[in-house]
Amino acid sequence: MSSAPRRGLGRGFEVLIGGVEPELARLPTAEIHPNPRQPRKQFDGEAATGLAESIKAQGLIQPVVVRPRLEGGYELIAGERRWRAAREAGIATLPAVVREADDRDTLLLGLVENVAREDLSPVEEARAYAMLIDEFGLSLGEVAERVGRSKPAVSNRIRLLELPEEVLALVGRSELTEGHARAVLAVPDHDGRRRLARRIVREGMSVRAAERAARSAGARTKERRASSVDPVLAARIKDAVRLLTGFEAKVGVAGVHLPVDDEVQLEELAEALERLAGP
Repeated sequence: MSSAPRRGLGRGFEVLIGGVEPELARLPTAEIHPNPRQPRKQFDGEAATGLAESIKAQGLIQPVVVRPRLEGGYELIAGERRWRAAREAGIATLPAVVREADDRDTLLLGLVENVAREDLSPVEEARAYAMLIDEFGLSLGEVAERVGRSKPAVSNRIRLLELPEEVLALVGRSELTEGHARAVLAVPDHDGRRRLARRIVREGMSVRAAERAARSAGARTKERRASSVDPVLAARIKDAVRLLTGFEAKVGVAGVHLPVDDEVQLEELAEALERLAGP
């Protein structure tokens, strides 16, 4: 089953090159340097080796995007995985688009590429969002608009950073999923969060079991009427609908509601559902 493309990210490469017809240059691979603000911190060595073999055989098809450095050479804006693979393959020069960008735009453009490719772990994505807000003064709404996400989706990712580093490391290594992490986050203290995270990994808990364990460990819960929807369950449904359709759902006792602004969005929703239904 193929999921619908993320809304707002379809422009991809056009966003990275500034919406103009790019002028390609061939730059010495040795003169290109990694971006210290690259949101992605972990690179799969096996996948990089596979990409290096492909580049040896076919060359690099999609150019990297770089900016000039004051100290000489170029700094990557997008394409670090391709650059690393080209170095491993011994490629002397790379096709590149050179553009002007400040530190904020460099981080933002790298984030857009990684989110579009789904290359970032939830923690890497959360830290990049937080840096845009804390260091560069973007609002939550501005970040959401630039990366094609909803404000709640960005806010929920940033909330992961409230977890202790030990738990964040488990998420970064994919030993805990984001769903597990949200369950752990409901526990009120760091010691309890660490204990629950270790238990989830040790016992191989499902997200639902982790949520039950979090409630037993004193998870913060809002008092609610008997007729209201479990907020943890509602969040899971919203996440699933967003992943499958790209739309934000409203979940209540009456059911699941998918609001649309106009007929264009209604058609987008119809196409997403048709893709899910398959042939």
